[in-house]
Amino acid sequence: MKSSKRKLALFSGLALIAMALAAGYAYGYVYGGLIDMNSSQDTYRNLRSSGTLFRYGMVAWGAIVLLDLLVAGSMYGFLKEVHPRLSALTALVRALYAFILLAAVAHLVEALALAEAAAGATEALLALQRFETIWFQGLILFGFHLFGLGLLSVKARFVPSFFGGLLLFAGCCYTGIHLAKIALPVYAPQIEFIETIASLPMALAEIGFAFWLLIRGGKPLSFRPVDSR
Repeated sequence: MKSSKRKLALFSGLALIAMALAAGYAYGYVYGGLIDMNSSQDTYRNLRSSGTLFRYGMVAWGAIVLLDLLVAGSMYGFLKEVHPRLSALTALVRALYAFILLAAVAHLVEALALAEAAAGATEALLALQRFETIWFQGLILFGFHLFGLGLLSVKARFVPSFFGGLLLFAGCCYTGIHLAKIALPVYAPQIEFIETIASLPMALAEIGFAFWLLIRGGKPLSFRPVDSR
C-alpha cells in the first residue's frame, strides 16, 4: 500500500509541475504576449501574424485539461482513505473544472478562426472575452476543489498541516476573487490589487504541495495513521 501511495504521489507531483509549466507557456507567454483586451486591433494583428504560436498555446491548454483530469484521479487515490466521499467529491469538482476549461478553450479556436478568416477585430475579441468569462467561472469551481484538498490534507496525518492551510487559503482566494470579478466589475482595480497580493501564497499552495509530493509524499517515514476523529 505504501508503494502504491508513493507512485500516486510521484505521478501527482509530476503532473502538477507539468501543468504549471504548461500554464506559464499557454497563458503567461502566448496569451499574455499576443492578447490585449484593451486593443482589439492589436490583438487582431497579433492573431493573424502569429497564428502558429497561438496554436501551440492551444495545444498547451489541451495538455492542461488532460493533466487536470489525471490529477483529479491520482489525488483521489492518494487521499481516499482520509475521507472517501470528500475525496471523491474533490476529484469530481476538479474534473468538472477541466471540462469547463475545455469549453473555454473552444473559444480560443473560434477567435483564431475568425482572425484568419478576416472576420473582423471586434468579433475575435468577443470570442476571447467569452474564453475569459467561462474560464473565470471555472476557477470559482477550482477554488472549491482546492478547499476540499485542503480539508483532506489537514485531516491526513501523512500530509504536513502547513500545506493543508495553504490549500484552504488558496481555495478561498480563487473562489472569492473570481466571484468578485463577475459580481463586482466596478471594483476591478481593487480586486486586481488583492489578486496580486494573494498570488504568491496561491501559487505556493499547489507548487509547494507538488514538490512535497515528489520528495516526501507516500514515503514510509512521512506516512502515519490517518486521524480517525
